[in-house]
Amino acid sequence: MVMKQKTLFDAFAYRARVVKQGDIAMIVLDGGGALIVAMDEYIVAHKWAQSKLSSGNMVTDRGRFLDQFSHMVARPGSFLGTKGNDRQLYKLVKAMRGAGHGMDDWMLPPELKAAKLANPDDIAKPKGKDAPEASADGQGEQDGKA
Repeated sequence: MVMKQKTLFDAFAYRARVVKQGDIAMIVLDGGGALIVAMDEYIVAHKWAQSKLSSGNMVTDRGRFLDQFSHMVARPGSFLGTKGNDRQLYKLVKAMRGAGHGMDDWMLPPELKAAKLANPDDIAKPKGKDAPEASADGQGEQDGKA
């Protein structure tokens, strides 16, 4: 009897569920928490993992598959933590809210967890009178010293 070798995705999905919700995919790992990733990134990682062979070690296979994601939002106590830059996470959080997810259950930066979703571009640039102004030599004011 010839045994078929498992693919990396088959080994990963053995003790995991993937719930697809529009622009996001929620990955629930048995004993490993939950993660939300962008659907387009999930599809690319899924195709990649279908072409790779399993190592036989569930933890290694999970890690190899999850390393393919450049940004994700994780629940506390998950296999991996939240990763990605503010702009990527902002888009992911908008999609999560659109799918009906509450932000209290997820590990997020405080500015993205707020009731009113803050755009990272607005957070990074101070506005109004409090914004430091550039002097004639091109440098901003530093600690009140001239």
